[in-house]
Amino acid sequence: MRKSINNMIKLRSTNFLSPLLIGVLVWVASGLAAVASESRPASLRVDSVASTSSDLNAEAIETATQAAEIRPGDWAYTTLQALSSKYNCGNVPTGNQILSREEFATSLNGCIQSIEQLVARKRPRRAIKRKRFVPAPQMVVPAAPEVVSPPPEPAPIAPPDPVIEVDVVSQQDLDRLKGLIQSFSSELQAVDGRIRDLDGKVAKLREQSFSTTTKLVGEAIFAVTGLAGGPSTATRSTIFTDRVRLNFRSSFTGKDLLLVRLQARNSVSFAGAASGTNMARLGFEGNDNNNATLQRLQYQLPLAPSTKLFVETVGSEFNDNYFTFNPEHQAAGTGAVTRFGRFNPVYRLSGEGAGIGVDHKFSPGLGLVLSYAVPSGVNDPAAGSGLFNGSNVLFSQLTLKPSDDVSLGLIYARAYNATGTLVSGNNGSTIANNPFSGAPTTANHYSVLGSVNLSKNLVLSAWGGLTQANRETVAGGSADIWNYAATLAVKDFASKGSTLGFVVGMQPRLASNGALAARVDRDTSLHIETFYKYKVSDNLFITPGLLLLTNPEHNSANPTEYLGTIRTTFVF
Repeated sequence: MRKSINNMIKLRSTNFLSPLLIGVLVWVASGLAAVASESRPASLRVDSVASTSSDLNAEAIETATQAAEIRPGDWAYTTLQALSSKYNCGNVPTGNQILSREEFATSLNGCIQSIEQLVARKRPRRAIKRKRFVPAPQMVVPAAPEVVSPPPEPAPIAPPDPVIEVDVVSQQDLDRLKGLIQSFSSELQAVDGRIRDLDGKVAKLREQSFSTTTKLVGEAIFAVTGLAGGPSTATRSTIFTDRVRLNFRSSFTGKDLLLVRLQARNSVSFAGAASGTNMARLGFEGNDNNNATLQRLQYQLPLAPSTKLFVETVGSEFNDNYFTFNPEHQAAGTGAVTRFGRFNPVYRLSGEGAGIGVDHKFSPGLGLVLSYAVPSGVNDPAAGSGLFNGSNVLFSQLTLKPSDDVSLGLIYARAYNATGTLVSGNNGSTIANNPFSGAPTTANHYSVLGSVNLSKNLVLSAWGGLTQANRETVAGGSADIWNYAATLAVKDFASKGSTLGFVVGMQPRLASNGALAARVDRDTSLHIETFYKYKVSDNLFITPGLLLLTNPEHNSANPTEYLGTIRTTFVF
């Protein structure tokens, strides 16, 4: 088609239609019209050759050539509309729209292409059928065999009626089109140039296309974080850290999803000498010395319209797969700035390992999740490890939605940890995560959760959790661990897309320990956090946040700690 357009543009520069092309088109139109006219009454015969450009006015062409704008009622305007209605050209102006010369040339270029196609195919606008009677051939009956007579031959089938085609493009319309081409020659050449450039860009994109099934979604977090307080009130620590994730999201059926996530980070924890506690952790922290690692490999498959299956070999996170009842705080890059402020610690029990889960919706207001996971580092064939011999967690969640603005949840999880750690999902005090000093531990986790939209821009969420841990040794023993929190989010605060958030709660606290009576948290620490996510654009967010942690490690002897951060998140 591009070649055909280029040929027409060349014709424009040599008086736009060479005598030879006009002669050929006239001869074709005349011959076909003559054949058609023989089969029609005299009153219906149309001599397309005689119907020339009698209405084509040289003055009108000159006026169109000099016009800065093309207005309804102008010769060029009405001529193009007439050709469009006759030959079904696309992208032609309608109504009373005033067009620039470039806009008009774009529409004219589309009409030229349509007429070129019709001429090339000689598509008939009216097909005239002429019946032909073909005498039936004589039947030759072969001699009958001695035993069986042959079946009779089928009756002959008359050939289909021939169709005589009439060229749809009249000489008069060709002359009109030539006049338009003459008036807008330079603009048509510009349109043709833009089309060639676009074709080249499309071809380049196809050559450089990463994948027809994969979409790349990335996130980069830069954060400046400072800590005051801690083991010594003179402690002052400030760090600059990052976390980068590249998510490759592939679909092979349009409904499934293969997620491959690469991650690099250098966000060192403040636990240890800086703060003396694991309770001042950031929501995105972790340190791989900025080495790229495969952080997640997951496949999602819909088993039914209301049932989804999750299969993960690495990076299993319940909080990524299921609703956490804290929607405005849960994202590491745009939610709460601390680990505890994002969601209930029970969602951390999967330990970023391997897992499988099913999310089923009985109805829009009732859903059930069942999931099984093995924490990272124990999915190997060594004794006491593997999918079923080592540490593991069975997770279930029932979700109730009495209305669009209210969500309620119940969670039960049963976990076994061979080393007695990760009991509280690495949140809370040291002994709340390891109540029996490293002894194998089973734990039953119970949680109640809720989220309510108080208004269009106000979201209140809360949870409470109890963990009953048991020491799996001959001596036995049990311990109770509690945690709770309430969060408030004010959406579109000060600007569209920005969020002001608050968190008040108690991180996991070992309240009683029948196995080791001295190994308990004597006091209570409060986690008080606020942050403001400022939306710069759809791809850039800046979030200042502040954590006030009283009685770190649930010990009143420890001074209050203050954690401040400015987190910048790029989404691409």
